[in-house]
Amino acid sequence: MTVAGRASVLARAVLLLCALAMRAPALEGQSVLDLLQSIQQGGGWVTIPIRAGVGEVRTGALPSLGLSLAGCMRVWHGHSGRWLIEARDLLGDGRLSADVRADEPVPFSYAPAGRTQLEARFRWSEPRDTTLVLWVGLAAGPPSRDVCAPVY
Repeated sequence: MTVAGRASVLARAVLLLCALAMRAPALEGQSVLDLLQSIQQGGGWVTIPIRAGVGEVRTGALPSLGLSLAGCMRVWHGHSGRWLIEARDLLGDGRLSADVRADEPVPFSYAPAGRTQLEARFRWSEPRDTTLVLWVGLAAGPPSRDVCAPVY
């Protein structure tokens, strides 16, 4: 799938990435203020425990605030193998399926409405334990910086 094709698919799941970018160890506790802070900072790094090659996260329900978002996700460059990322909005019709290598940018944009609750599953091509490190860049409206460029 081309980057443009992935961007179209990923646009529907941008709120998952917003929730991941909040840096909260338990994604159940995120708030609207966490989301706004993440956007103000341009995104953030999140870690997801992977056991036997598989990991999962679920957010609490969040209002979308009517924001138009632009963003990008990128698996940390130090990871090996491929990463299958599947996500769905439990309160809407948003779906995501992306198969990426480390350091491969996946840009997206989305204009959400209403509330959303997202669930994401991660499958690594190597069936062992690790911690997935994922950059999620975010901007409300047109980005003032390259959201695909991680901040270290």
